[in-house]
Amino acid sequence: MNFTSIFFFKKCLSYVSVQGPCFLQALECLVRLASVRRSLFVEDPARSQFLSHLMSGTREILQTGQGLADHGNYHEFCRLLGRFKVNYQLSELLNVEFYGEWLGLVAEFTTKSLLSWQWASNSVYYLLSLWSRLVTSVPYLKGDTPSLLDETVPKITEGFITSRINSVQASFADNSPDPDNPLENAESLQDQLESLPYLCRFKYESCSLFIINIMEPLLQAYTARSRLPASGDAAELSVIEGQIAWMVHIIAAILKIRQTVGCSQDSQELFDAELAARVLQLINITDTGVHA
Repeated sequence: MNFTSIFFFKKCLSYVSVQGPCFLQALECLVRLASVRRSLFVEDPARSQFLSHLMSGTREILQTGQGLADHGNYHEFCRLLGRFKVNYQLSELLNVEFYGEWLGLVAEFTTKSLLSWQWASNSVYYLLSLWSRLVTSVPYLKGDTPSLLDETVPKITEGFITSRINSVQASFADNSPDPDNPLENAESLQDQLESLPYLCRFKYESCSLFIINIMEPLLQAYTARSRLPASGDAAELSVIEGQIAWMVHIIAAILKIRQTVGCSQDSQELFDAELAARVLQLINITDTGVHA
């Protein structure tokens, strides 16, 4: 990569450091620059310096939140973060001096995005994609430098699952069901669940227990509701069914893939069976009561 390209790259970073109409265009340019091929760099040190500048720029945006109140900027910034693992190895990210700080900021940003599901639902895909690519790279990581993913990924996984459950409750609380409800859109649902299985299986034991602890009360509530007259609270039943629907889709997505990271194959099969058993319990419930 020549001097002109480096100059253009730094110019884009300077544009995203100020508010204005150029903010979005600068982010779009950075997304493209983050995608340049390794062959464009004459030497590895130049590529490492390029990555360091890119991580430094995104770190500054994450620290200040500057420009992210605009939905277009927010979405493009998520796309930019999603490009990191597409074009760089985890080992290269680890070699950047402030990797730990950067990863923590990205994790915090991801968690906040998950909580803002009504506003950032279309942007979360890029963030989850980044995390899934990071965890699938762990087996190929050499050296003793900690990736810090053991600490961050479980929180993000739990945050996603919790946010989907809460979204059902929230949509009925204000009597305004989401017209873009992913449960009613197969393509949107697939996008949201595409990366989740890799995150879940990264720390499968703790994740499966977390899912079971959510699923059990829902099954109990659904069973209790099946014993009530059909004239009961329809809204309450709809909320329970919506939350169970999310959990069934999440479990199905997890069971579709196999991943050796995190625990042994025997352990994975045991946790698979535990999750599948919770879904199969629904058959007995739906065959009785008002659900029949």
